[in-house]
Amino acid sequence: MEENLVGYLLNALDDDVQRQVEASLRESAELRSRVELLQRALAPLAADRQAPDPRPGLVLSTLAHIAEYKCRKLPAAPPPPRSQSQPVSRYWLRRADALVAALLLIVLGGLGSSLLLHLWRDYYGRTACQENLLRLWTGLQRYCDVHDGNFPIVEEKGPHGVAGIFVPVLGDSGMLGPDVSVGCPAQERRPPEHRSVREMEELYERDPARFRAEALKLAGGYAYTLGYVDAAGYHGLRRDFGDHLPIVADRLESLTQANSINHGGAGQNVLYIGGHVEWHTNRFAGINGDDIFVNRHGKLLAGEGREDTVLGRGDASPGPGE
Repeated sequence: MEENLVGYLLNALDDDVQRQVEASLRESAELRSRVELLQRALAPLAADRQAPDPRPGLVLSTLAHIAEYKCRKLPAAPPPPRSQSQPVSRYWLRRADALVAALLLIVLGGLGSSLLLHLWRDYYGRTACQENLLRLWTGLQRYCDVHDGNFPIVEEKGPHGVAGIFVPVLGDSGMLGPDVSVGCPAQERRPPEHRSVREMEELYERDPARFRAEALKLAGGYAYTLGYVDAAGYHGLRRDFGDHLPIVADRLESLTQANSINHGGAGQNVLYIGGHVEWHTNRFAGINGDDIFVNRHGKLLAGEGREDTVLGRGDASPGPGE
């Protein structure tokens, strides 16, 4: 519980965890004393607050930008002309300096250092994953541009009947940039496997078991849409289906898991066909807030209707098998 106290003060916790912390504070005088100590350490941040209140995670985002710019190697400034007067020295702290100084006091004073590092690691992992998914979305959009608005389709069976096939489809079309990773950056960065669609077709005929293993690796840490069925048959997703249908997300290792392990089980990033990424602390997303990893019948198969989102890891298939 103590690890969540700084997150509680910074409003950086999920709603469920926030309620747990509040309940524990009501029951424990020791925890309330700890919160008061942390509040005093965080006072410089509170004093600098402006209306409206900053969004959750702003402190970590600010530190990320500060660290990025501090680490840049800047070119040497040209010498000033002799006629130019020397600048007046500034002795007051800028706001960014005050933020860094306040957080350094917390860390160097031994207050919440492990939690800050944990929060920073979680924040970086989620953000890096979101940026990677947006790069993947760029490839998917480019594919739509030359395929009448259709995203790569996973067929019901055969060598194209696994979710991971979308990666070599994009690769063969030249739609995957060199900066795209099929491994979630929160776990590892991994470039796409150098497998063509033709190689996967040949492997399917030669060694079906190895084909499935390779298909899982193709999509890496992500799950891709298995499409849907309706009265007219089986379909993949199209760009003109609106902005709010999920198409890719952090994958599940098994359907018994509450969340993807990519982010420590805390949730998953979900990429929508409209080109935005949302962080979800559970498996429910999309237009109707349904479980994005199974269809309405609780099966890892194609969705039952367009709005029934199902995202499967690389070796998952839309159909029940051959």
